[in-house]
Amino acid sequence: MGETLQVPLSTLPARLLVLPHRSLTRAGLWLFLALQGMAMAAFAGLAAWRGNVFAPYFAVLDWCVVAYILSRVWRRSASGEVVALSASGLEVTRMDGSAPPLRFHPYWVRVESRPGRHFGWASRLVLCSHGREVEIGKFLNEAERALLARQLNELLAQVRRDGVESGNGQV
Repeated sequence: MGETLQVPLSTLPARLLVLPHRSLTRAGLWLFLALQGMAMAAFAGLAAWRGNVFAPYFAVLDWCVVAYILSRVWRRSASGEVVALSASGLEVTRMDGSAPPLRFHPYWVRVESRPGRHFGWASRLVLCSHGREVEIGKFLNEAERALLARQLNELLAQVRRDGVESGNGQV
């Protein structure tokens, strides 16, 4: 949970920002690509000097492919999820816009940890209610996924407890 907002458990509404790990900055990415390009240019120049005249062309093509793929991976790593919880609902919004926001009633939503789809795959953290479900935190490791599940369960318990105490909630 690279940048999960630490929410005091007494604060509602709560928003959890769940982002994948992103240890490489934009400047670091471009520095890496520049150093990689210099290394490729040096070896391609050496190969051309030894008689392989196509090595520089291949090195440029290779650098372009590597730069394109790494920049796509870097951009994709910025997509996370916002989980907003209030007394009226729990909403999961994907930051990349790949799916419309899903809204659940806090009294009926369940936080489930399910085994991976295949043997050896990571477990899945799923919010489900009334036949609808959404997987959250796909990019988290097991410990972070368990921490997120615990935080969500504690926040949901607080919402349910506050609703019952105030007489507004129906359990």
